[in-house]
Amino acid sequence: MSMNIEDTRRLAIRIPELRKKELTSKLTYAEQQELDKKLAMNAENYPNQTEQQYAENVRLTAIKNMTIKDVTRKASFFQKLMKQENSKEYRIHILDEEEDIAYYNFHFTFGLEIRQLMEDVGLGLDWPKMLPVDDAMNYTDPLEEDDKEWFESFPDPAWCLSKLEEAQDLEEKAAAHGDEMVQAIQWLKHHWGEGFQIYADIDPMDDDEY
Repeated sequence: MSMNIEDTRRLAIRIPELRKKELTSKLTYAEQQELDKKLAMNAENYPNQTEQQYAENVRLTAIKNMTIKDVTRKASFFQKLMKQENSKEYRIHILDEEEDIAYYNFHFTFGLEIRQLMEDVGLGLDWPKMLPVDDAMNYTDPLEEDDKEWFESFPDPAWCLSKLEEAQDLEEKAAAHGDEMVQAIQWLKHHWGEGFQIYADIDPMDDDEY
């Protein structure tokens, strides 16, 4: 069954919404059914994309010493004449690009294992607050007002670290998952401990590292 333009638009919006939620909290039964149905529709209508489903990869970005600068251009004469709104635009400035940015990459299914581990150690309610999630969000891109507010809403790294340190049997349960899980938890602890704020991108633009 072919999709019309409206069906395509809905898929393009809804699949990312569900995938972003899925990374930090379990979907409801209805949401899981909806996601499965939409992924099946996507695979049926775009068979050449079935080898790499949307949100196959995840990139954690750790960032600190960040300032957000208003780089909105001055309204042109034409905009003033027509009383057109001049959209705000922002850029993130990093104090030291070598020291103040770090990345950690893994597959989406492993991200779901991390989420399950967090639920197992009692952080099911806190994990969505600890790890902001977006798709195709690069800190070097120009930001609109809602993007700026999203970055400004990141949680305090010290709070995130304290949650991991208070979690019951986290180290033992991570070890039971294997070395990859131990390394991921250590990376989170280290960077939150160093004052980095961390967010997840479920659709990074370059996939060479995966």
